[in-house]
Amino acid sequence: MDYIDKVYNYMKSVMEKNGLSKTVEEIAEELGILEEEVEEAAKKLKEAGKIMITDIPKKTAIEFKDEK
Repeated sequence: MDYIDKVYNYMKSVMEKNGLSKTVEEIAEELGILEEEVEEAAKKLKEAGKIMITDIPKKTAIEFKDEK
């Protein structure tokens, strides 16, 4: 499993449990990868249509597209 799949699965699991996503820093620390890899994974997941990222001042919302 590459880091993109790891990030996706981790983010989805956390969202299902808590309803909120963790920060890039927290995700990187939990998965033992670089923050840049988390950011790149999110970008690629968005480009692939697997997630939708909505930036709101002081908050970012992430929606998983495969749940609909």
